[in-house]
Amino acid sequence: MLNEPLNGPLETGLRALAILDSAFPRSFDLATLAFLDYCVVHSQEFGGPESLHPAVPNHESEIAVKQELLELGLQVMVRARLATLRITPDGIGYAASDAAAGFIELLESSYMHELRDRADWVNEHFGGLDSAELRGQMFRLGRHTSALTHRDVAAGEEATS
Repeated sequence: MLNEPLNGPLETGLRALAILDSAFPRSFDLATLAFLDYCVVHSQEFGGPESLHPAVPNHESEIAVKQELLELGLQVMVRARLATLRITPDGIGYAASDAAAGFIELLESSYMHELRDRADWVNEHFGGLDSAELRGQMFRLGRHTSALTHRDVAAGEEATS
């Protein structure tokens, strides 16, 4: 899996960085970032602009499978001081650092321009949702929700009781 250029840790980390930069100064936990990354890559499925990557069979399971790659990519971004870890009462979150915007602007490929556009669209439509609302979005679309943490599931069950 690490030899796949479109879905290796570096590209996954760059996508996460674009999402975090678009949401600056907000932070997101890993499960939320996994969902937002899925939305960036497959934006057309959510009523957004053309998807960043072509659809492949059974890609719905990506959100659960790619969480490890996302974490590896975020570690790269944290080591490069482009992202930061934030400890909150709700757990660990990731946020763009002050240096992220300048770095993202230096990357001028058409892919990066499209990525920034998708990241802005995803943050506008989904960035403000809490875990229960995100889970609801995934459920309505018939997608896998296993990437959301057990804590998020328990919190959602309490909220709906």
